[in-house]
Amino acid sequence: MKKRLVLVDGSSYLYRAYYALPPLTSPKGKPTGAIYGFIRMIASLMKELSPEYIAVVFDLPGKTFRHEKYQEYKANRKETPDDLKVQIPEIKKLIKLWGIKILEIPGYEADDIIATLAKKGEKEGFEVIIVTPDKDMMQLVDEDIKILNPVNNEIFDREKVKEKYGVYPEQFVEYLAMIGDTVDNIIGVKGVGPKTAEKLLNEYGSIENIYKHLDKLKPKLKEAFLEAKDRLKENIFLIKLKTDVPLNISIEELKKGKADLQKLKEEFEELGFKSLVKDLHKVKKEEPVIKQNTLF
Repeated sequence: MKKRLVLVDGSSYLYRAYYALPPLTSPKGKPTGAIYGFIRMIASLMKELSPEYIAVVFDLPGKTFRHEKYQEYKANRKETPDDLKVQIPEIKKLIKLWGIKILEIPGYEADDIIATLAKKGEKEGFEVIIVTPDKDMMQLVDEDIKILNPVNNEIFDREKVKEKYGVYPEQFVEYLAMIGDTVDNIIGVKGVGPKTAEKLLNEYGSIENIYKHLDKLKPKLKEAFLEAKDRLKENIFLIKLKTDVPLNISIEELKKGKADLQKLKEEFEELGFKSLVKDLHKVKKEEPVIKQNTLF
C-alpha cells in the first residue's frame, strides 16, 4: 500500500473559513472566525484522510514571476480584508503546534509549490491528494495524483476530470487558456466558452493543431483564433504550473509530527474556543479529534 501525501491549499482554506462563518471574536476582542473555521476544516481532513505526510501551503504577499511577464495578472483580485490578515499568524501557529509543516516561498504561488511537491511525491511512490477547490489544479491529476475539492468532497482522478470538463488533465492548460479566467484577469478566445473549447480539443487535440486546421472553423471562430494567437501563448505561460520550484525540503520532512496538545489547549482557551478545548480530550493517534461542523 502506498504512503499518502496530502497537500493543502492553505490560501483557499483561509478565504473559505473567513467567509463561511459570521464574525467571531476572542474574549480579548480579536477576530477569530477564520481561525476557528480553518482549524475545524483541518481537523475534519485529518480525520477523513489520516495522512502520514502533510503540508499546508500558502501564498505570500507580493509579486510572482507571472507578474513580471504580465503586469495585469490577477489585477481583478480584491485586497485581503484587514480582519483576515490579523488572523493568519495565529492560524499558522496552530498548524505548527499540530505537527504539520507550512510551506511558502517568495516569488512563487502556492499552486506552484504544491505542483512541485505533488510531482516529486508521485515520483517517490506516494499517493498524492491535493486539497483545493481551484480548478487550475486539474492539470496535475495523474495516476497517483488526485484532487479533493473540500467544498463538496468530490475526488478527481483522470476520468472524473474528463467527465466534468470534457477534457483530460493534460489538455487542461489549453482548455483554460481558450476560455480565459476573469478571476486571474486572463482573457481567452472571443466567443469560446467551455463547450466550444471541449469540442475543439476533442476534435483537434491541441491548440497547435487547431491553428493547423483554421480553415475548417467557422469564419467568426477563425477570426477569433487569429486575433488571440499571441495572447494564447501568454495565457499558457500564466496557467501552466511550475513543477521545478527550488524547494529546500524533502518529502520525508513532511511527515506529520506529534501534536503539542498542551500548547494547543492554551491557545484554544485564549481564543475562547471552548468546544475545541473540550474535543482535545478525545485523542486518537496523538491527534485532536474535533467534531465536524456542517458549515464545512
